[in-house]
Amino acid sequence: MHSLFKNFICILLLLAVALVLKGYQIHETGIGTDESYSLYSSQADISSIISTLNKGDNPPLWELILHYWLSIWGTDLESARILSLIFNCLTIVPLYFIGERHIAKYSGLAASLLYIVSLFSLFMAHEARVYSLIGLLACTSILLYLEAVKRRKSLPLFIGLGIVNALIFYGHYLAVWVIVIQFLHFFSSKDSRKQYSKGYLVSISILIILCLPQLPTLLNRLGTSGTQGTWIPKSGGVDDLYYMLLKYTNVPVAAVLALIVILGGAIAHKFRPFYHKSLGLVAMWVGIPMVLSFLLSHITGFFLDRYFYFLLPGLYLLISGTIFILLKEYKTLKWMSFSLVMVAMLSNFSMSSSSIRYSGYHKDVRPISEVIKEFQKEDSSAVIISPDWFAKDIVYYYDRALFTSYFDEFSDQAKFIQPLASQDIFCTNDSLPNSMATDFTQVLMVDDNQQVFRDVDTLNTVL
Repeated sequence: MHSLFKNFICILLLLAVALVLKGYQIHETGIGTDESYSLYSSQADISSIISTLNKGDNPPLWELILHYWLSIWGTDLESARILSLIFNCLTIVPLYFIGERHIAKYSGLAASLLYIVSLFSLFMAHEARVYSLIGLLACTSILLYLEAVKRRKSLPLFIGLGIVNALIFYGHYLAVWVIVIQFLHFFSSKDSRKQYSKGYLVSISILIILCLPQLPTLLNRLGTSGTQGTWIPKSGGVDDLYYMLLKYTNVPVAAVLALIVILGGAIAHKFRPFYHKSLGLVAMWVGIPMVLSFLLSHITGFFLDRYFYFLLPGLYLLISGTIFILLKEYKTLKWMSFSLVMVAMLSNFSMSSSSIRYSGYHKDVRPISEVIKEFQKEDSSAVIISPDWFAKDIVYYYDRALFTSYFDEFSDQAKFIQPLASQDIFCTNDSLPNSMATDFTQVLMVDDNQQVFRDVDTLNTVL
């Protein structure tokens, strides 16, 4: 009872600190392009959300949850981000218990502290997208799996595992790596196969049944990405792996220390992944998806920092778990080693995400929307927005009523082409009406890089 109470108090304190640090400046940055798409899409009816999302690379779970959240709290960006913040902070709960119950005493606490001071984690807390939810589901899935293969009467846990893994599938396709890792880990353990095969079979059966409706969409998207590629560049050299680790550890010093800890633990145990069963699972959780995805992305580009956010909690568990197991007999050295990593990450920590430059960082279009409003007051003036998908970011601030009511082009990436054209605002990728130069005496052009061209001659040169 004393241990349970201590864990409860510890988690409450961690959650309180996380909410303050991550939530204090959640309103600071303007809407991001992916955020505007999720926020816009989530306002549609359920069938439209599912059918439209299935045409892209993202399954619909986040937008469906956001749909009901917005119906209660409204369409303000801050409301949507608060949902992401909640999922982000709640990730601490399974993260803590994975470490404390299955790896080493205080390793869950240490991993939670690293997670709280992670700039990448903070950035995701300020992003109204699926990634914080996926981080929570991935941690919960790993915790359920470890608890299920530890207890005798574990059928309810295996049922829960199947449901959570199905939610992962409907949340982000790449996070399915978590399910694959559990499969590999389960069948690599003779004891697990012998004692828990029935329960695990129930879990897999639930997962398959729940995911069957989405499988055709997944296969279609895999085929399209494999043959036509994606918008993400293919991986280059091995430095891509290092830069991914750097983004997850804030600063180069912390990245190097993390590498030393992980490689040191591997060398000390002669690269045997199952010298510690639970930490071996965590090592697989982080290492296999990271390395194999890096190699596969030489064929089709998809090695993007936020796409692998589901590895982030596992990385901090791997760092803290390795330290607390490897140095378990050396209390002072153990805490000194962890403190070095912690201090290094803290050295670059900030509660603001406005200057962070990860993929999908937020360009502040609020000033642009104000410039357009003023420019529209001029006679014979037109505005050009390029590319067309950039318009939805601007429309959020330029005309909130339009953003929350216009769905005629919903299935076409929310481009707002028709209503904006009626206001002499034109959305384009590469071409405009030939009469543009004669119909208007003043033209304002705004592109995704926020460059502005104000006269017709310059506009014709650019186009």
